[in-house]
Amino acid sequence: MVTDVRAEFGRATALHREGRLDEAVDIYRRLLKARPGVFDVQRLLVLGLLQGGKAKEAHAVARKAREGHPSNPHAHVMMGATLQAEGKWERALAAFEAATVLDPGLVEAHYLAGNMLANLGRHAEAAARYDRTLALDPRAVEARANRSVALSLLGRPDEALADCEKLTELQPWEPRHFLSKASTLLELGRFAEAAAAADSALKLKPNLADALFLKGQGLLGQADLEGARQTIAAALNVAPDRPVFQATLARLERHLGNREAARDLCEKVLARGRAAAPVWQELAEVRRELLDLPGALAAANSALEIEPALASALTTKARLLADLGRPQDVRSLVDKALEADRTFPMALYLRGTENLADGRWAEGWAGYESRSSFLPPPYRPLPFTRWDGGATPGELIILGEQGIGDLIMFGRLLRLVADRGIRARFLTAAQNVPLLSRIDARVPVIGDLAQVDTSRPDLRWIPLASLPGLIAADPAEWPRPPYLTAEPERVARWRSLRGDGLLVGIYWQGNPSPAVDIGRSIPLEAYAPLAAIPGVTLVSLQQGAGIEQLDGCSFADRILRLPEGWDADGTYLDTAALLQHLDLVVTSDTSMAHLAGARDIPTFLALRVAPDWRWGRSGDACPLYPRLRLYRQQTAGDWHEVFGHIAGAVGEMAARAAR
Repeated sequence: MVTDVRAEFGRATALHREGRLDEAVDIYRRLLKARPGVFDVQRLLVLGLLQGGKAKEAHAVARKAREGHPSNPHAHVMMGATLQAEGKWERALAAFEAATVLDPGLVEAHYLAGNMLANLGRHAEAAARYDRTLALDPRAVEARANRSVALSLLGRPDEALADCEKLTELQPWEPRHFLSKASTLLELGRFAEAAAAADSALKLKPNLADALFLKGQGLLGQADLEGARQTIAAALNVAPDRPVFQATLARLERHLGNREAARDLCEKVLARGRAAAPVWQELAEVRRELLDLPGALAAANSALEIEPALASALTTKARLLADLGRPQDVRSLVDKALEADRTFPMALYLRGTENLADGRWAEGWAGYESRSSFLPPPYRPLPFTRWDGGATPGELIILGEQGIGDLIMFGRLLRLVADRGIRARFLTAAQNVPLLSRIDARVPVIGDLAQVDTSRPDLRWIPLASLPGLIAADPAEWPRPPYLTAEPERVARWRSLRGDGLLVGIYWQGNPSPAVDIGRSIPLEAYAPLAAIPGVTLVSLQQGAGIEQLDGCSFADRILRLPEGWDADGTYLDTAALLQHLDLVVTSDTSMAHLAGARDIPTFLALRVAPDWRWGRSGDACPLYPRLRLYRQQTAGDWHEVFGHIAGAVGEMAARAAR
């Protein structure tokens, strides 16, 4: 028997505030038994039961409250809260909607309806409902925070950032708002600001794991790999069981060249019985770079057993199958990755390269733009506005990216920029400046951004490989070879190499990093059939990695070697001149194919079974370089058949030259 209702109610609410839920709930039940249908008691009982994890009991009380008070909007809100706790989002949404009909000004009901819409993936409707909430209460912090998330998911990061900025003004003591700001800035590619926002969160709450992680991402975006590694490691020290942190640290070790350390980190985590899909996926990547392709495929499959729709594992497996000579399986895996995450950069990139290989240029270049999300340094945004292809800028800085082969291939587009009357400069590494300056004198090539007044308001920048999507999607519209000249003095210097017979330059080893070289480079010994052809003189064009094979090959005495100091004063300066005197170049898929193609030298290119998009799907013709002939591998790792065909063609050339 409840003797003093008011006193008991006060005691129950005090216990409730102290967190003594079971005692408070018992009193609420006794009060309702004595006086059934008292709404305030029903409401607090539902709240206490939900806080205690007793959603089923809360549901029964909320239903009675709604039946007893059908015109009370708060009864519908209470019913919606229980349905939300039970994961019945559609029904919860209907309850919150009913509350807004009864009271269109009830802020809580609009906010909770927005949350249900977000849970249901209806983000545009959720954002509109948060708009309504904020119109009623501009200081509704949680509604603004959730709206920023919805806007980001809708691909409207600038609007999301505006909400984050407002939140940091409203609650400057709250670190989570700075975390949201940092995350949104990362999405916008504003990496330095993202790191600063994460630092603001750390000032409020030192050693906050998420803030350390976001700061590390910001440092990575600024090409500070070592700083990113240290910061992510600090985040992992605070939260050692976070799979995303573990996988990211392993990825940074891999990008820094510490592949064994990356592998050991993944295997140590997995040995502890923590079967995390992102860690398996990263183990697949590092095993791939350690050339353990079967082990890499097994790790990718392990990731997909745990998370069948993990986009990163699906794209890793796609690339592995290409490495293993199964390119026909790539597209379906990329499609699955995009079904799982339509914004995943590697999936968009792979879809783009598939389209490029098929000659669907506009769609291909659109997907190719995703490369900036995962390319390691030196790719990084410049500290001023990116050009969108619209209004002519006062000056355009074209940023060189990726390897020297891409710089040569896309470099011809500098001529199209100049033809449009755009004042431009091409920014690349200093050692590339002399060679690339010989593409078009109207576009100066520089090796340091310090030569540019970056304060100019009309200054814009664009990555070199983004030019096709803006000015000439179809390579048929690009300048034709030869579009790269050589210095006349150097051409004259190597004229003495000419003699009788066929002079054939050979190149076999590209960038040795397994991240890009799997299956592309060719053992020098595979070129032996060329050395056996009468009337053929081989000239080694190889520099750096791979040159050590010259001493051990069976036909070393049949190869002319480059002298000391070759190309010492600039990338390919001597080589570009030497090509003028060669009858043919035979190369693996390396920058040499692009250099010879740009110089319009007859070239035979030996391709792995799943070649890069640049060389198309089939056939021996190349739209990029008319005098380049493609020889396609039929079985992964088998160069014998390829060089049999190449030797036959070279033999015919030698026979014609001898007549």
